[in-house]
Amino acid sequence: MIALAAALMLGSPIASQADPPLRVTIDSTQHTVTLSAGPFTIAGAHHDAGGGGGHMHGGEELPLLPFEMPIDGWLRGVRMTLHDNEGRPLDRRLVHHVNVINFARRQLFYPAVERTLALGQETEDIRLPATVGIPVSSGMPMALILAWHNTDHSAVEGVTVELVIEYLPQNQNPRPVSVLPSYMDVVDPVAKPVDFDLPAGVQRFTAEHKMPINARIIGVGGHMHDYATGLTLEELRDGDPRNLVSLKVRTTPEGALEQVERQLPGVRGRGIKLSEGKTYRVTGVYNNPTGETLAKGAMVHLVMLVAPDKLEDWPEASPDNRDLQRDVEWLQSRGKE
Repeated sequence: MIALAAALMLGSPIASQADPPLRVTIDSTQHTVTLSAGPFTIAGAHHDAGGGGGHMHGGEELPLLPFEMPIDGWLRGVRMTLHDNEGRPLDRRLVHHVNVINFARRQLFYPAVERTLALGQETEDIRLPATVGIPVSSGMPMALILAWHNTDHSAVEGVTVELVIEYLPQNQNPRPVSVLPSYMDVVDPVAKPVDFDLPAGVQRFTAEHKMPINARIIGVGGHMHDYATGLTLEELRDGDPRNLVSLKVRTTPEGALEQVERQLPGVRGRGIKLSEGKTYRVTGVYNNPTGETLAKGAMVHLVMLVAPDKLEDWPEASPDNRDLQRDVEWLQSRGKE
């Protein structure tokens, strides 16, 4: 798998030098891997980030920060903190989104590399039960994606971002169930952004996906933008929908997004069954009261942790897949002037 990733990545970002650097440290006693990036200067809201996909719903995205996975085992959780040069904590809402990318695996529904972990402004820290985890191997080529969201006109200097990733070691007993991150969007996400314009009024955005393998949903959440009101997943049977997941969305009275609900249907039960060959529909609902179309104002992103019936059935990250190559090239170009 790792050899496939190396072949796929061509000019591998692992060979590049991040500036400011990304530092990776392991605490084998606490079973954590810490990614520490910075210090950075976050430009004020008046700053024009320029090209290369820098604007992400008010955020300024940085080029990839590459690293290699240093441990064998299962990823269980992640928590994020920000601090300044003096070690004082900063508001984590300065980060619009942060993603950990795994070039050694692809996604379930799309020929695109795995988005292993993701935190947004509205996302709380993640910690899964010790009975499940995302399998990883030492040497997997990874990268960190980081985008800012500074609404103040003044720049913020000396910002360091830390992700503390908790893992279960390879000798964990009993062994956890291996789960893999899977995503559904209402737009094709391969090699392009998934945000889109939001017209005024109540709007519903949907997309249908055919399940390529048999699996179970162990955990589910999502990412949306301001004025979102709901996120659902349905199974279609002879064209008739059967609701599987309904996620509540919490916003301020002004419509600013605060939280998308998370559910863990596989913690106390078997989870939600997804069957090979069946069709599933993701739907996101918004209510934009501004009377205007908001450019790049919407995103409908359903996030699942999926336990395949057979891990070997997961689609392969083939280096010959041109769409997968395009996704890697696009990731490498993001955040560059």
